[in-house]
Amino acid sequence: MCEFKEQLLLSIIVPVYNNAKTLPALMQQLRLVTAVEVIFIDDGSTDGSLDVIRHQLKLFEYGRLIVATHGGAAAARNQGIAVAKGMYIAFVDADDEVDGVVLSNVIKTHLINQQIQIDLVLFVRNGEAHDMSLNEANRFQLMQVLLKLPVLTIYEGVGPEPFNKFYRTQLIRDANLTFNESLHMGEDMLFNVTACQVATDVRFVPAVYYQYLPTAQSTTRRLSFDIVANSQCFLEALLPRVPIALSAAKVADTVVMDSRRLCRQPGGWLNVPQLIRVTKRYQSDARSLPWRKRLLFWVLNKL
Repeated sequence: MCEFKEQLLLSIIVPVYNNAKTLPALMQQLRLVTAVEVIFIDDGSTDGSLDVIRHQLKLFEYGRLIVATHGGAAAARNQGIAVAKGMYIAFVDADDEVDGVVLSNVIKTHLINQQIQIDLVLFVRNGEAHDMSLNEANRFQLMQVLLKLPVLTIYEGVGPEPFNKFYRTQLIRDANLTFNESLHMGEDMLFNVTACQVATDVRFVPAVYYQYLPTAQSTTRRLSFDIVANSQCFLEALLPRVPIALSAAKVADTVVMDSRRLCRQPGGWLNVPQLIRVTKRYQSDARSLPWRKRLLFWVLNKL
């Protein structure tokens, strides 16, 4: 590990919370990515993750460690954003997988010696690499995809998660863009929709360097909070940021998806009427949703 004076192309931010089992393999892959800054934020781990990071950090060309009290992934990512020194920022979760060789090739091809300042680099599954200046129409389409509303083919592989994306650091800082630490779920979607709103140009890259691995731990974490309160907080933060056509569809989608989540909690179905009352404060429109969601939305609103 060493300090650097010149700005590097990319800062990779890795929140860590009790990931001692998956960290060694991930860190080995990230070591293959040369000339980037890798920032590990230990979010109060109790399983030896901090020892793993300290042991391997000296093998990184530009590796950094932040030791924090437990505040969640959003808080950890925000701490990484605050200190990142790269021209671009990428996020990696410590329990997922990265192909370091592919990531290095992507950086070399799409960041080195580029002639313009791209705001967002989005990774898709198919097609050819191309740049797009965001106008009203295609910004609407991209925001629709980031909200997990009906997906268009040209955006195949783009989702609301922070991974598989590069963000221009100055764009994030100029917009004061951070992850909402009050949310347990939806903070990634909110971050990306806001990024799309302030960006002016996007580069689409047909490459897959990141493998998301859902874990039992993450599933438990996502179902152990107040879903109704989270829904209200999410919608209050989101609705002023998106056109009414998207916000109304997202309210309907939230009713359906969060009612399902409530029914997976012990006794959670008892809180479904409260969820419906909360979301009825906002305009909703389920017409653009798949028919199964439209049907469930109709049933729920008859309760």
